[in-house]
Amino acid sequence: MAVITYIEAINQALREEMRRDERVVIWGEDLISMNGVFGQTKGIY
Repeated sequence: MAVITYIEAINQALREEMRRDERVVIWGEDLISMNGVFGQTKGIY
């Protein structure tokens, strides 16, 4: 198992669930312009 940061784990989980189910969306502030406050949505958009 690879060692990843907490934020990387969140990012991977978001990606996996969005691939698995097209009904999954991410809703919140600063998701696109800042890649999420801590970068958790980086590369998703």
